[in-house]
Amino acid sequence: MKKKLLRQMLNEWRTNVWLAIEFLVVSVVLWYICDYFYASMRTYFAPLGFEYDHCYELTMYDIPETSPEYRPEYANDSAQAEARYEILRRLKQMPEIEAAAYSNNARPFNGSNSGFTMGYDSVSGNGLRRFVTPDFPIIYRYRGVNGESPEELARQLEEGKVLLSDNFFSASSRDPRPSVNELKATGKKFQLTEYTVDGEHPEASVGSAMVPVRYDQFNTWSSFMMMDPCRDGFHSREAIMYHNELTVRVRPEHDHDIAAKLMAAAPDYLHVGNNLLTNVSSLDDIRRNFQRSTTTQLRNYSAGMGFMMINIFLGLLGTFWFRTQQRVNEIAIRRVNGATRRGIFGRLIGEGVLLLALVTPLAVAADCLLTHYDICAYYGAHHSTALRIAVCAGTSFVLMALMVIAGIWFPARRAMRIEPAQALSIDN
Repeated sequence: MKKKLLRQMLNEWRTNVWLAIEFLVVSVVLWYICDYFYASMRTYFAPLGFEYDHCYELTMYDIPETSPEYRPEYANDSAQAEARYEILRRLKQMPEIEAAAYSNNARPFNGSNSGFTMGYDSVSGNGLRRFVTPDFPIIYRYRGVNGESPEELARQLEEGKVLLSDNFFSASSRDPRPSVNELKATGKKFQLTEYTVDGEHPEASVGSAMVPVRYDQFNTWSSFMMMDPCRDGFHSREAIMYHNELTVRVRPEHDHDIAAKLMAAAPDYLHVGNNLLTNVSSLDDIRRNFQRSTTTQLRNYSAGMGFMMINIFLGLLGTFWFRTQQRVNEIAIRRVNGATRRGIFGRLIGEGVLLLALVTPLAVAADCLLTHYDICAYYGAHHSTALRIAVCAGTSFVLMALMVIAGIWFPARRAMRIEPAQALSIDN
């Protein structure tokens, strides 16, 4: 049966060559669409490395000198810094607040790409810079790769230690590099290459290696460093003046109408120095607004690719529908010669699926080239290359095979309802 089928396909090689080219082009395009959805969805649903539920950002307004509420005794940096520390202390005393921290472009979904460089031996690595006060890991539930709790990470920040994501050095290099946890286990010394003392880069006291934290839900970028500049030995306590974010974690049982409660406390309890609370925003709203443009772009791409996919399906369906209708006489002859309906269906469908199977290795080779040259590196979706190719190629093959079967089944079923004598006289 297989030999006869191959012989028939070779005899019709002119028609089959054009069909094979169509299969090749459609398969590559369909693979790209499947890969886009696969990589985008896998990126979106991958662990973030942090939690943002029950988290809020408090917007503080600096009262200007022209305001009657301005307090000149808080004009100098030292007094302003102490006022900020007092706000933190008062927030932590509120029964609704679990933790509070200032940070400099460090909270999730902030859009800051400021970097920080550190090194060991002659190797350097770069990651996102996160200047924070100690409670920051507690707010967003950061964890160490060895199971260190957010509270333990907060204690290390209080001790003036630098915290690095486990992939700090490996993520910034194309060559394989050990993780921070592995480097610490071998006793490696780390240098703060951002600072210089007597012409040398000082040694950094590095704490626990942290679980990598993603930039947002559409990116895999996750290497970062975290430190409290007020305790790093290079900045004074007044460095808190440069922190532009104030965020809190609310206890779950108190997370209802918390914005109204904080705003009610703003005029008196949270009004310290020349700082005045003017707005409270949930991190969920901040996340939604931060990712709005990417979400819109993804939705538009999805709509366009969905339309393209429908056209591909209709094209394949139409090709095989027309091809099968042109073979009504052949179907009639086979029936006259004693072929069963099942046998005819199997031969026609087998011919289409076999041709698709023969073309698929060439399509997979083209898919590998697209992946190799980073044509599919949208949204930083660098997942397992072999798995991506296999899953998306398999999905493309199944979808195309279904269209081939549908394009053959319905017209072939209709053709077999026609009496052989009538079918053979159609062209006469």
